[in-house]
Amino acid sequence: MAKALRDKGGNQLVIIELEDDLSIPAVITNGVNALNCGLIFESQVAIDTKTEKFKAEDGRTYGQDEEYEGRTSGVLMESSKLIADYLSFGTRGKLHLEIKYEGIKAGKHQEVFKIADITPQMQFKTPGGTKAMKYESISAVQIQPVVISEANINLIKTSLGLNIRALGPVTIPAGQEHVIAESDV
Repeated sequence: MAKALRDKGGNQLVIIELEDDLSIPAVITNGVNALNCGLIFESQVAIDTKTEKFKAEDGRTYGQDEEYEGRTSGVLMESSKLIADYLSFGTRGKLHLEIKYEGIKAGKHQEVFKIADITPQMQFKTPGGTKAMKYESISAVQIQPVVISEANINLIKTSLGLNIRALGPVTIPAGQEHVIAESDV
């Protein structure tokens, strides 16, 4: 039971700009077409559901419709020029592969993979700069599955010096906001 109870996250978030066909670029460079976001404070991965009920004049509900929105949010604890420039200008009008390490959950490493539409923004704050740089993204749900191959995961790991635990391939299913990849501790 002790392995199942953890409150701390993984403190790793990385984004990689995707080509128009949602493929990983052949060359990945931090601050150019990818970003290792550094340390994270109070991050969250969620799917919110908005429900609309259809009621007739008699007050009875005769149907309902749901709309889902996947999102990632948190506060980046580092506010370097590289991070500020990339999040302010390098994310505009582009889709990214977002990989967020969630830490150990139920005795397994968990990483969330999603296609992300990142909110371009930056904020410097003094004092309190380690809790100022907001990060937000919305899932860009695809009508076809998106596959991240083992070779692409290794390219990301090597290019950005990361410890991604998922071996690959990782598939984000069609119509789904994200996928959680688990691997052994």
